[in-house]
Formats: sequence, structure tokens, C-alpha cells
Amino acid sequence: MDRKSLLAIVLSTIVVIVFYTFVIPKPKRPEGPVATKGDAPVATQGADTESVAGGQPEIGSPSREDVPLVPPSTEKLSDAAASEETLVLETGLYRAEFTNRGGQILSWKLKQFKDPFGQWVELVPDGQAEVGMILEADSGTIDMRNTLFSMRKEPSGDGTRVIFEAGGDGAPRVRKAFTLHENDYQVDLKIEIGEAPGAGLYRLGWYRGIPRAEKNPKQYKMAFGAVTLIGKNRETIRPKHFKKSPTKNFEGNVRWAGMRNKYFTAMMIPPPQTSSRVRTSGNNETHEVNIEIEMPVLGGATSQDFLLYLGPIDYERLKHIGFGLEKTVNLGWKFIRPLSKLLLLTMEWMYRFIPNYGVVIILISILAKGIFYPLTKSSIKSMRAMQKLQPEMSALREKYKNDNQKLQAETMALYKTHKVNPVGGCLPIVVQMPVFIALYRVLANSIAMRQANFVWWIDDLSSPDTLFMIGGFAVHILPIVLLVFTVLQQVLTPSGDQRQKTMGYMMPLVTVFIFYGFPAGLNLYWTINSVMTVAQQWVIHREEPSTKAATT
Repeated sequence: MDRKSLLAIVLSTIVVIVFYTFVIPKPKRPEGPVATKGDAPVATQGADTESVAGGQPEIGSPSREDVPLVPPSTEKLSDAAASEETLVLETGLYRAEFTNRGGQILSWKLKQFKDPFGQWVELVPDGQAEVGMILEADSGTIDMRNTLFSMRKEPSGDGTRVIFEAGGDGAPRVRKAFTLHENDYQVDLKIEIGEAPGAGLYRLGWYRGIPRAEKNPKQYKMAFGAVTLIGKNRETIRPKHFKKSPTKNFEGNVRWAGMRNKYFTAMMIPPPQTSSRVRTSGNNETHEVNIEIEMPVLGGATSQDFLLYLGPIDYERLKHIGFGLEKTVNLGWKFIRPLSKLLLLTMEWMYRFIPNYGVVIILISILAKGIFYPLTKSSIKSMRAMQKLQPEMSALREKYKNDNQKLQAETMALYKTHKVNPVGGCLPIVVQMPVFIALYRVLANSIAMRQANFVWWIDDLSSPDTLFMIGGFAVHILPIVLLVFTVLQQVLTPSGDQRQKTMGYMMPLVTVFIFYGFPAGLNLYWTINSVMTVAQQWVIHREEPSTKAATT
């Protein structure tokens, strides 16, 4: 396989990835909550599944019939003295608002991060309340998201505890206690249920997802959805997975479940080995997803401690918490992840000394080209050797045009005589592709790149570097610079076959089409890579001036 053919295959693969990543329609804004019903479980065909073990999780049938949905008995459950009210708590990291209707989170704003309008990033959809409970008993289903609880707050260590209580006098007694910490995105949640004879389970849920927090709607859509870890299998459920059915259920050892967008997540972590089922529902038309963790109630009473995480998708922070939460960060295929982690840690370490991720990306690119320079030099020499053999190879093709087997044998003998490796020109591309893919994953998913400023017009490395607009068309500079140096690269690339040379000059156009919508960080890396490649080719040509004419 010649270098140009391999490059065409690689670029075609990237086109497919880019199409499903960036070339998608703008999502519709959610308009209201999706009703959650006790539907029978359905298969999870179509859901994005990433299995550490290499396979998809088994989806079984429930151990019991789903209890039908009935109107909530808010009169019995609500505290007689309660009225609808809210409570606001603020720390250095977030501003939280609670409501006693359902004992839920009404707003959760992250103070360290801004949305496209300059406001704090909000994790709770407008008009929605989250971490709601639905209790299932022999008599039916009670939607406690409409129950009015009594509410109070009290100090707790380094933070504050918010306590909600309802029920009693023959009605199920329910207590929800949220413990907030001053300098942490983690929230402790204790749920206690008593005096609930006939209760079999309750569901703790997050509904409608997380609002858009990026200026590019495509970035929002590409990562939006519910996510859960069942055993070792991470499941990502997107609105498109509900085109045929409004529900999808998963069974196994539930380690965590929640919502995410591109850079932020809201996770519910049950006590280990206590939950065996996650329910999801959604609507592709309104771009909504809901997720619920199903928890048992044994003997009509229970007391369980949850952990919530409401904050940025930060790999090191999530890894420190444990429970496999770092799997929320999409670092690529299993064989790519170690390299992605190494690149991420290296970039974060370099940032301590060079507080500009644009400069860090440039240094990473230069370092990578330096490491692969021997391969690049060997590749160019191999292509030159192949070029010198073109007359003899053409003669062989003419001589054995009716005998392919003989042609292959004579061609290999020719390579052996002249000590030429026919795939030598492809080696640098093959070796560098894992690095490119790993860096793509890091730059596309690392919270550190979000709104990271570089220089001048490049004020967000996680988005395309738009300089100005012309009639609604965004002009990005880095892809144009990349086009120029890709053309120079083709000029300096040896080729004895005119058809290959023609195809080679088409590659820059294909490249700029693919990279035009990429984040500035990735375009910066690939542009510097192309600049360095041209410089290396020029140096190698200087070392062997006798062959320079053959490349023009």
C-alpha cells in the first residue's frame, strides 16, 4: 500500500467520524418533562455501549411486574404545616437552590464556569426540579416529586445539611437529607423510608438532562445524554435511541447513573451492591432524556446513603472520587485510552509551568514530530527509492500484464534486490494515527480546553477559531493555514506516478473540508504538525540535493 492510498483511507475514516460528531442538526430546546411510566423493559439496541470486558451488558426481564402509574396522594404525604418554599445555599463553587416540593434541587449553578451568555453554568433545566423520588407500593405508584415536604437546614462539619420530611399518620414516612460541602462538588444524600407497608421499591431520578452550556450547539448535541455504569459496562443513552420506544432499561450491578453534556455531569451513586436496575426514557423530537435508579425497600422501610456529584467532567477529580466515575470522560477506544491518559497528564503537568494550553499544544506537536523524525526520514527515503524503481516496475507490468502471479513475484524480487520496503512510506502515518486519535479525544473532551484562551482571535481552544463572519459563513483561519502547508507538503513529497501525484494535490482540499469545523486546539496541533513536516522534508531534501529534481 502506497502512502497516498493509506492517507486517503485515513482521511475517509476521519470524515465518517467527523460527520457523526459535527455534521448534525441543531437540537430542539426541551419544552417540558417526559412522563415516566412503568413500562416493561425493552432491549437496548442502538444505545452506545462501551464495555471494558469487550461486550454488551445482558438486558434481562424484571423480577416483578411493573406497578401501574396512579395519581400521587399528595394530601396524605404532604406535611400539614408545609407550604411551597425554596432555600438558597451558596459556596465558593456553586449556588444551590432547593424546593420543598418533592424535596428536590431546583437550581445548581457552577460559579467557576460561564455559559455562552456570561452566566454561571446551570445543571438543572429551566422549570424542572431534580433528584426526585417515585415510590412503588402494592397500592400503586406515588410520585413524590409533587409532595410538599417540611424543610429545614442545619450546620454539618464543613458545610450545611438540608433536611426534608413528609408522611406519617398512616402515610409513608420519607426523609431526604442533602449534605453540602464548602469546597467540593460532592453532595451526600441520605434517604430514609419508614411506615410504608407494601412498598417494594423507589426510584431516584434526574429528568430532561442538563442544559446547553456551549456556544456551539453541535458540541452540546454530540455529548448530551444519560450515562450509567452497569458492572464494567458504560452505557450512553441519547435522545435518538428513543425513536422506536420511549423507554430502555438496564439490569446488573448499578455503580452510578446520571446525566451529562459535553463538559458537565450530574451523577447519582447508590450504595455499592444495592441497585440492580436503571430505567431510562426520552423523546427524540424534543431532545430529552430521563434516568432513574431503582432501589429496593425491604420490609416497608429502608435507609440508604447516596453520593451525588454535580460539577465538571474533570478526569483527575472524578478518578479521585472513585466508583469508576472517570469513565464519564470519553478517552477513546480501550487500546487508545492509556495513550490518551498519558497525553492528558502530560499536558496538565506542562500547564503548571506554561499557563497557556495553546503553547502546550504547540510544544506537544513539536515533541511528537521530533520523536517520529527518524521514521519520517526513513519514509521519505523509501518513497524516493520506490520512485527510482518506477521505470523498472512499469516494464514488469507491461511484460507480465497477463500473469499477475508472476508480476507479483518479480516485483518482490525487484524490491529485495534494491533493498526497498514497499510499505516504508506508510509507516509514519500508521504509527502517528494512535497519537492523533488520542490527542483528538483529549482536546475534544478535556474540561481544561473549555474556553481556554491562546492568542488574538483564538479565545476558546474547544471551539473553531472564528475570526469573522461573511453572510452567515464563519471564517476559520487555522484550517486555511493548514491548507497552505498541506499543499507545500504534497509539493515536497516524492511521487513517480502521475495519478498518485494528482490525487495527492486533492488531499489538501479534503483535509481542509474535514478540519474546518474542528476545535481550534486540534487544528492548532495539526497545523503545527504540517509546518514541522514541511520543515523536515526541506531539511531531508537539503541532505540529498541530488534527488531534489525528482520531487518537482
